[in-house]
Amino acid sequence: MRSTLASHAAPETAARIREAAITLFAERGFARATVRSIAEAAEVSPGLVIHHFESKEGLREACDEHVFDALTEAKRQDVRGAAPLAVGLFQDPTSLSYIFYLTRSLLDPTGQGQRFFDHYVETIEEILQTGFEGYEFRVAEDRRAQATALAMVALGPVLLEDRIRHSLQTNDFTGSMKRLIPVLTDLYTHGFISHVPHEAEPQTAGENPGSPHDPPR
Repeated sequence: MRSTLASHAAPETAARIREAAITLFAERGFARATVRSIAEAAEVSPGLVIHHFESKEGLREACDEHVFDALTEAKRQDVRGAAPLAVGLFQDPTSLSYIFYLTRSLLDPTGQGQRFFDHYVETIEEILQTGFEGYEFRVAEDRRAQATALAMVALGPVLLEDRIRHSLQTNDFTGSMKRLIPVLTDLYTHGFISHVPHEAEPQTAGENPGSPHDPPR
């Protein structure tokens, strides 16, 4: 009895509940993963889940924040260690669970999914502006649109996992990313277009005078 109480009172209990919730939310979706099933996976009572997070919605918000922070830090580590470290991210079971949680969150039609995506774009926008770890980036006039476009590219492999796996004939998500990461790294570093005919030179982002969505000057 004493060991059970100690386990429930320990600081790591909330983290254990959160990790169980991330796994079940990723596997079943937010609607189908119940407080009871999360409590069972974490080996605690449903009441203890509510005690730590107040509600299922509060638990989800905690999961959102933790997953976002963990993946953001992992991406920063990728930049420090380049492609080999990035491949390792997709081989780690915990990281994969977080990535599949991210997919669920982004596809969620509620405001939570939009909040998660907006937060992701804002983080990219900040990195574009300030740089980090000695890296500097070309910043478009419409920085928000640039950050959103980069978010689309970054999240594409997660959201299109099945299609990409079939196209590349790989066995799983990790195998797909082993193929994609070197290509994406080269694309980010060197660009894609090697020559532009003079008459086809594109306008810089935000320079189309006829667009009603251009940023104010």
